[in-house]
Amino acid sequence: MWHDQRRAQIQSPDRESTSAGIDAMLNYDPAQSSPPPPIVLIATSDDSFRSFLEYTVRSKDLVVAGVSDGEALVQRLHELTPNVLLLESRLPRVETRTLCASLRLDRRTRPMSIVVLAADDEEASEQEFVESGADRYLSRPFSPELLMTTIDAIWHASNRVPDLGPRDLLTFIDLELDVTRYRVRRNGRTIHLAPTEFRLLHHLMKNPHKVHSRGELQDAAWPRAVHVGLRTIDIHIGRLRAALNQAGGQDLIRTVRSVGYALSE
Repeated sequence: MWHDQRRAQIQSPDRESTSAGIDAMLNYDPAQSSPPPPIVLIATSDDSFRSFLEYTVRSKDLVVAGVSDGEALVQRLHELTPNVLLLESRLPRVETRTLCASLRLDRRTRPMSIVVLAADDEEASEQEFVESGADRYLSRPFSPELLMTTIDAIWHASNRVPDLGPRDLLTFIDLELDVTRYRVRRNGRTIHLAPTEFRLLHHLMKNPHKVHSRGELQDAAWPRAVHVGLRTIDIHIGRLRAALNQAGGQDLIRTVRSVGYALSE
């Protein structure tokens, strides 16, 4: 559990933190049996809504930071990389979908889980935000219980190491997946994947050539508490395919219409 002093250092949403100060906050007793809880960065222009979110998240002993506009968010992301970003869909001084896409392209922020919180009278659809790079989309109003269930689910899923037993290295043609090091390489080049795409690839590589249904892929890559649509699975497979193809070579993911996907030559 985090010490009270560490929580106090990051409690104020408008506090300016130096890199050295952030490093000090992130240090924890190595004798602990488990790593510290995730850092949750909340980005919303609604002060009362942000207070509600901060109170809800902090009540579970998680570390919280807050910002009120896009400019402050970009600055904060230069200072630290949160584990979870709660992002209002219409944050001033930033185009949210463009930001999500850029965060997924940045190797440093790619592993971060992004939860978009719908603004009042939101016109964009959930699919648009997921396509741009968000992991989840929550429509308002939502309960504190739903918020914490979402954060808990994506946090544990992101830190879940697939159980391969003695097989911690999988290979297929020119593709290599190292579970222990959380590393994917193709043609000798490292490929940086977001957590969901990594879990999808791991599942496909365990049984190459087998056609996996979307339901099976959902069970493998998302926690049970998270419900996603078929289109969301297609989007994440598309991201995985694009990432693998950037390293060159043939397209290794085969689409079987109305059935699912397979890893195949």
